[in-house]
Amino acid sequence: MDDAAAIRELYGAGDVEEFVLCIADRRTAPGTTYYVAESGGQIVAVFALTRLGRLRPGGKSRLMLHEIKLRPKFRGTGITEDIFGWLATNLAVGTETELLALAAPGLRPSSFDKFGLSESHHVFKWPVRAKVEGL
Repeated sequence: MDDAAAIRELYGAGDVEEFVLCIADRRTAPGTTYYVAESGGQIVAVFALTRLGRLRPGGKSRLMLHEIKLRPKFRGTGITEDIFGWLATNLAVGTETELLALAAPGLRPSSFDKFGLSESHHVFKWPVRAKVEGL
């Protein structure tokens, strides 16, 4: 509950109970694990990793990094680089595992360049909209 409250604070919106359910219920997002980064006992970032299936024979395993939220006062302090370093060391990202990282349109975090992430896919979103009569 404490982590959920801290994550809710980081997002600045939402209901703590909803965050508790998302974090605790594996059926909500199968294959997705949520992580927090802490500094001085305070949650300073949250992110999600989803293991993606591969059909291509011999293809490297692939993770998608998404839902990245960083506490504004910690931007530019090396937290993102710490996360990428952890991914490389603990999950073999960049050696045995491929990483797809989502970023907002027009935003290319400097850590992407530092760790050698190259543009490879374009993402298109089919947003949820109110139901339109006749569709």
